[in-house]
Amino acid sequence: MKALAEYILRGRVQALLVALVGIFFPLISSATIALVSICKGAKEGVLLFLWVSLALVLVQQVSSENPLLTAVSIAPLGIMVIAATVHRVLASWQWTSLVTVIVAVFCALAFGLLMGSSVTAFMATVQQILDVVKGQQQDAQLSLVLSETILLGLVATILAIGSIMSLMLARWWQAGVQNPGGFQKEFHSFTIEAKIAALLIAIVLAGQLLPQSSQIWTDLAVLPLLIAGIALVHFAVKLFGQGRQWLAFLYVGMIMVGKPVTLILVILGLTDSLIDLRSRLEGYKNSKT
Repeated sequence: MKALAEYILRGRVQALLVALVGIFFPLISSATIALVSICKGAKEGVLLFLWVSLALVLVQQVSSENPLLTAVSIAPLGIMVIAATVHRVLASWQWTSLVTVIVAVFCALAFGLLMGSSVTAFMATVQQILDVVKGQQQDAQLSLVLSETILLGLVATILAIGSIMSLMLARWWQAGVQNPGGFQKEFHSFTIEAKIAALLIAIVLAGQLLPQSSQIWTDLAVLPLLIAGIALVHFAVKLFGQGRQWLAFLYVGMIMVGKPVTLILVILGLTDSLIDLRSRLEGYKNSKT
């Protein structure tokens, strides 16, 4: 990965080549734009974003692909320029994650306002697939009904999660080239201020008053806390010298178990915001040595 990062930073042509090839691989294209934006500034990031976006638009024009899919492919590239610039200026994962979530929500809302027909067409296609799945299930109570609110909420969620993962990948690349070990230290210190954490939880609780189809939007507010919880686990594993298998258990649990593990991580992130668990863990370790 260090060699790839060095190649990307060698020049515009190299960065563009990786970004174009990276379209066919998860996170690579957006992480390339983020790396360029972090290391060389927003201007270089915007230029790379425009070239890759032009390629995606040209592909859409010569194919029958739904324009919404092209827009969803382009959106995280633009988010990367914004998020990477915020991180370059503020060096704060708290504000970077918050801005990323806000911009992802804005993009999803813009799709609904500006691409209504494409959203409707795509929703109809997905609903047909869901109906086929429903027809193959034995459970007559199974209900798989898609609404525009849910669809766009899922888009916002995918954009937010994918963008934060891409930015972290880019920051890891940068650290490998310019500051070995820097990203680990930075990620392990990722926490959310108590006032911000309280506001995020308030948004989630207020969302419980909304229709269930709309709650996916307010649930996005816990994403920064979720990442802070993951960072806390990484910190604890490193602090107590535990093997990486514990991190493997964490991510397998998130995939296999889902919501319960995610809820525990959010609670950990919130608790750390309120009582500074990191300092307490360090104090506990020092008292035992």
